[in-house]
Amino acid sequence: MAPHAEDAVLSPTTSLPVKDTYRGPRHGLEYHRLRTQHDLVLHQENGKLIQSPLDLSRTNPPLRILDSATGDGQWIVEVAATVSATAELVGADIAPQHFLPAASLPKNLSLITQSIFNPWPAEFKERFDLSHQRFVLAVASDVTAQEAVGHLFATVKPGGWIELHEGDMETILEGPEHPAMMKFRDVMVRAWRGLGHQPSPGPTLEAKLEAVGAVEIALKVQNLRAGPMAEDRVQGERAVLTLLGLLDSIRLFVGSKPGFWFSAAQFDELRADLEAELRTVGNSWNFHIAWGRKAE
Repeated sequence: MAPHAEDAVLSPTTSLPVKDTYRGPRHGLEYHRLRTQHDLVLHQENGKLIQSPLDLSRTNPPLRILDSATGDGQWIVEVAATVSATAELVGADIAPQHFLPAASLPKNLSLITQSIFNPWPAEFKERFDLSHQRFVLAVASDVTAQEAVGHLFATVKPGGWIELHEGDMETILEGPEHPAMMKFRDVMVRAWRGLGHQPSPGPTLEAKLEAVGAVEIALKVQNLRAGPMAEDRVQGERAVLTLLGLLDSIRLFVGSKPGFWFSAAQFDELRADLEAELRTVGNSWNFHIAWGRKAE
């Protein structure tokens, strides 16, 4: 994730500078959080990377899969291990400086520079059997998020699938046992909305897919449990680290801005309270997976 900045980065496919237009935190700590979140969600899905009913064994014609907002490229690299070597795999992100080393990538996988807020290259139009994107629409307004979904849907071939994963950080457990989690939720929501973002895009995914004309839309809602509320100890710890990492990212991204309404001391206190509460009481939040097909 990266701040809305005027910084220019170089695309791996061109020598021209590419403006980094991402509107969220982008730093090493955030990428570590995203990797932990990846492991958390993958385990929750029993190791299943793709929910759409796509035949991953197909070789003729070769599968084509696009991963938008790929981050460092970990998801699409793991997909490569589940499909034929004849498949064409593309990961795209606005920050190529964080891509996994090119020498470590499968030969049938390429990583390119692309913003979710821009139309995709003309050669990508109706090219992919699956266009996948996860955990990025929170950095968009509702309007620009809908536009981004429209851009991505344009890359799906007739009969192909679009799949979106997004969180819902407002649906948490509330009550006298959860004051720190409730405060964390309130701080995050206020900070995110103050930037023109949406903290909980997950519940809007079905409507967004309907708006771009997808058919056979399906939805799965998963509940992630932190700390002692998780049945699996490792999963509970991943969930705790994901939430603490999100708070740390918010602090680094907006907490240092002049005049920000939540002080460094308040962040310190909230983090300590949140960690203690999550490890002793726990909490939960939801994420949504929605997919739909492009009519032939």
